[in-house]
Amino acid sequence: MKIATLFMIGMFLTAIAMADDVDDVRAAVQKYFDSLNSGDVDAWVQLFAEGHTTFAGGGGLLEASTALEEQRKIRQAGVDSGLARNLQARHIEVQIYGNLTAVATNYVVGNLTPARGSPQQILRRRTAVLIKQGGQWKIVHRHISSLTLP
Repeated sequence: MKIATLFMIGMFLTAIAMADDVDDVRAAVQKYFDSLNSGDVDAWVQLFAEGHTTFAGGGGLLEASTALEEQRKIRQAGVDSGLARNLQARHIEVQIYGNLTAVATNYVVGNLTPARGSPQQILRRRTAVLIKQGGQWKIVHRHISSLTLP
């Protein structure tokens, strides 16, 4: 009986921990978009693990990341040039695998306005794979693709 009780308590605590992780991953996804929209490059870079990869929205080959500091400089140059984003994550779904891995999926809607350009409507789908490092969820891979409505 004691073993069964301990087992049930362990299962309950695991479910609570996983629920917290789901909330934390959702918060990381939201922070990703908040930092993009506000131009907070430092906050955006902190969301990534060193060595992350991306399948970008243009349909190209896998992009291996440059050093995070180099990415910060590239992203900051875009912000400094006047590039503006107004993007929202919709229908964020999170799955936790074990204690250290998560997959987050969502749709991206909004617009991107290049410096001295016209707003471009954005309608995409996005998947991110995250790992937990030092208690923080970090993006190790992103896949972004255009969404075509039926």
